[in-house]
Amino acid sequence: MSKKKKDMKVKYILLTIFWVGILSACTNAETFKDVLYFTGTEDSPAVKYTIDGPTEIGVTVSASCQTMSDQSIRIKVDPDKLEGYNALYGKKYKIVPTEDYMLSNNEIMLKAGGNISEQLIFSLLRTTNLEEGVTYCVPLTITDVTGDMPVLESSRTMFLVLNQVMIVNAATLSRTNMQLPFESEPSLASVPQVTMEARVKVNKFATASPYISTVIGVEEEFLLRFGDVTIKPNQIQLAGGGYPVTGKTEFEVDKWYHLAVVFDGSSIKLYVNGELDGQVDAPRGPITLCGNTDKRRFCIGSSLNSRFLDGSISEVRVWKKALTQNEIQNNMCYISPDYYQDMIAYWRFNEGEGSVIKDWTGNGWDINKTLSWTEGVRCPE
Repeated sequence: MSKKKKDMKVKYILLTIFWVGILSACTNAETFKDVLYFTGTEDSPAVKYTIDGPTEIGVTVSASCQTMSDQSIRIKVDPDKLEGYNALYGKKYKIVPTEDYMLSNNEIMLKAGGNISEQLIFSLLRTTNLEEGVTYCVPLTITDVTGDMPVLESSRTMFLVLNQVMIVNAATLSRTNMQLPFESEPSLASVPQVTMEARVKVNKFATASPYISTVIGVEEEFLLRFGDVTIKPNQIQLAGGGYPVTGKTEFEVDKWYHLAVVFDGSSIKLYVNGELDGQVDAPRGPITLCGNTDKRRFCIGSSLNSRFLDGSISEVRVWKKALTQNEIQNNMCYISPDYYQDMIAYWRFNEGEGSVIKDWTGNGWDINKTLSWTEGVRCPE
């Protein structure tokens, strides 16, 4: 090829690249338009609030740039959106009764030259009509904009998620040994899927070998505990059955945590406050919840008649199914009777008096024990 033809070919390639770049830039300019969106919904359409009585929540709309002209934005409560949201995200949120809330107005202004609107105030007027343990949600939708900016469709509806604070009692444990005679129920000797949950607050972790503080389960089979000689006393571990798994969280004293361990038939997962904290493949077969001696029965707060948990405990649940992460996150403070059919036992440890800890499932696994109590426990904290 001659030098002249070679130079012409190079120029042609460069010119082609130039025009491809120009066309690409134009396409991107059309794709990434400046938009309006509910403030706080950049990563998720849901914005969560913890409520402890009547409250007011300020809602604003943001622009992705400074606006060139006034933007008048109309907003409404949109209950019809909740069913689709629940289905998409695996939630069971309920809408707040109409008479229990109000909006300060249904139109807000984003002034020219700004990038955030004035506030719309959502007022929760009362909580007396709200069901215990239920998470509520109020969808707000941008219905119309008078101005020159479009709405980001993924943020057209904002979901105000309202988590109620529950004030409960909890059992105080020190050298407390609670055993369950699960061996009297043959089906519990071979359970294909298991989930165990508990809310715990530790006063002091074990300081002497083997450095174990037991939460719940069966020794050498399926035991949720803090500590061991091979890990720190303030790490959580599922031990037994040949497939131990240790969480990465280092727990603090005097702080409430929700713990969950899930066996789905092929793996074991540990969750702390609803977040995955450790997992392992575990093709081990069904779990037995039946101990073969008094010392190795299913226990709460101890194992082997020792290894006591020094702290407080509540919301202890044993399931015959593998809970999903969403199911764990949705029900850390309370569980509806709608779920009892999938449970083996459920002890709220909320009695505050007496010597009987009720099994709320109706399966008959009440615990006869005189305990001390911690009052005024908030969930979530």
